[in-house]
Amino acid sequence: MSRRLLGVLLAGGASRRMGTDKALLTHPDGSSWLEAQVQLLRSVDLEVCVLTGHAGHHARLSDCAGVTVQAEPWQPAGPLWALSCVLNDRDDEALLTLPVDMPALRLDTLRHLMGCWSGNDARAVVADDGIRLQPLLGIYPCGEVFRKALDDELTAGQARWLGWLERIPHDTVKLPPDQLVNVNRPVDLAALSG
Repeated sequence: MSRRLLGVLLAGGASRRMGTDKALLTHPDGSSWLEAQVQLLRSVDLEVCVLTGHAGHHARLSDCAGVTVQAEPWQPAGPLWALSCVLNDRDDEALLTLPVDMPALRLDTLRHLMGCWSGNDARAVVADDGIRLQPLLGIYPCGEVFRKALDDELTAGQARWLGWLERIPHDTVKLPPDQLVNVNRPVDLAALSG
């Protein structure tokens, strides 16, 4: 069975450590991180769902073809709660998730991730930077097994993405660590620019 792949951009974080909305920071291409990550997902021919609780994101993306913006009802409750808004129990879909705060990710790396998953689309595939998993960058099949595991993790009160991973079949793929840097604080941003 071939699954339809949908891009999911996780952009609802509070950005407390950065002190300003990370999604609206200026990307090296001149757009915002939000727009650059949407464009990255669109460049691999994916429809994109942006999960966010920020009203300004809706306005910024209102004219983008192939992009929907969905409000997170539990703002800010974390990325697994956000994912629960779109991970369904259909066996013919999968979600390529990408955090908005990974601005160094490049197209060839995204294509490599997709290629690794396409060989076995009944399992999730998760980015690994060589030191730790970067689970917000991954491809997650929809379906009963994955949805139930997500609900069980949320019901257990943990809402940990890594806790969900322990409950689902998944593989990891080593990707270039310099492209997987999460930029959370001004010092991270300075290092990225520097």
